[in-house]
Amino acid sequence: MTFVEAFSILVTVVGPPKILLAFLVDTDGADSRRRWRVALTSTVIAICTGLFVVAAGRLLIHLFHISSGALMLASGVILFVHALDLVLGRKQEPHHDPTGGTHELATAFYANPVAVAYLFLMAEASTWSTGLVLAGAYVAVIALDFVAIAVLGILMRYVRMTYAWVLVRILGVLLAGLGVDLIITGLEDLHIIGEVS
Repeated sequence: MTFVEAFSILVTVVGPPKILLAFLVDTDGADSRRRWRVALTSTVIAICTGLFVVAAGRLLIHLFHISSGALMLASGVILFVHALDLVLGRKQEPHHDPTGGTHELATAFYANPVAVAYLFLMAEASTWSTGLVLAGAYVAVIALDFVAIAVLGILMRYVRMTYAWVLVRILGVLLAGLGVDLIITGLEDLHIIGEVS
């Protein structure tokens, strides 16, 4: 696994498009001080969670005797369900968050099940050297998210949310296709179906 490969995969599941929109929705109407606090706290949580999974992922997978095929199948199902939420517009209604957006952004977007499943999947297939590459790629993606919040978030405030939701729908369709592909690969790896050309 190269840095570019790991980076490109992680950008699709926890990259700036999803993070920016989540940040704007969760901190709507907040002052700049609270926005920065949410951004910094969420970034720290994201980095700690991701690096823990990268470091302990292989051990946990072997401890629970989870095959790579089963993990790939689970990742595909989670990704597909998540993509349906994006396409169908579910989970977009605002609700009260006592942390002011930090909890929602950190758990539902940075440390979301799709990203965690991908990190487990890539950590299981990596060696110590490629594990360092994976960790570096993950930190780079989170850093890119933070920069996007700091710079592009200001510009996005002047973009109508309707246009942003349209982009989310497009991203959802692409992620659904990726989820189906992972499901098929997992089924092949588990020898439930034959190789699909």
